[in-house]
Amino acid sequence: MIGRCALPHTSPDATPLPRLRDTRLRHGRDTCGVHTAPVLLRARVTLPDRPGAFLAVAKALADAGGNIVDIGVLAAGEGRAIDDIVVEVPGAGDERLREILATAGAGVLSCRKTVRVTGQRVDLDLLQRVAAEPSSALATVVSMAPMVFHADWAISTSGEDISHVGHRSVGSPSTLPAGLPAPTGALPRRALLDGRWEVVGVTFGDHHLFLARDGGPTFLQVELLQLRRVIELARTLAITS
Repeated sequence: MIGRCALPHTSPDATPLPRLRDTRLRHGRDTCGVHTAPVLLRARVTLPDRPGAFLAVAKALADAGGNIVDIGVLAAGEGRAIDDIVVEVPGAGDERLREILATAGAGVLSCRKTVRVTGQRVDLDLLQRVAAEPSSALATVVSMAPMVFHADWAISTSGEDISHVGHRSVGSPSTLPAGLPAPTGALPRRALLDGRWEVVGVTFGDHHLFLARDGGPTFLQVELLQLRRVIELARTLAITS
């Protein structure tokens, strides 16, 4: 590979969340209903792990008038690599982007609308807010985790009864999917629910945090490790700040 770089809905008894701007887009709008520009697409692609493979993707996008805004390398092995790329292709939706990437030999695992976050470290923003307001740590994590981990929504539940929802992020459904993957230790646990929701659960003190993506992509191991680390740091800051 070359050219790679690392880069409320609320129930009546839910605790109010801090008002934080959500950076996700759905159907051309952000989840607050405000039009945001530019509209970008985040595609998770799989490519041959060899020199020139990503160059072909970059050329195909350039030929279509597109611009690569961000790249994240997620996994590599057995001759294949999985990357997240954020692109802007004027006038193109997800189906057109899939066609462009296919001409370059890329397999598209998912394609979702997003907004530009290049140069930002939303995970550090989350930790900074927790340190500033440790008493609201769980609410802050629930509200900001979808931005950090490119999810559609997040909720927290009691560690003893996952049917008891404490906090909800913007976009969480009123009826939650059955079978939330409650973690049994420090490691996150993931599951596909209702043939639709890619959900991961992780422990936060005496609570559970659940993140969900509508239609994928699956949370990869590198993302689970990042989630675990961010949650551990947030929990430590909440206790010591």
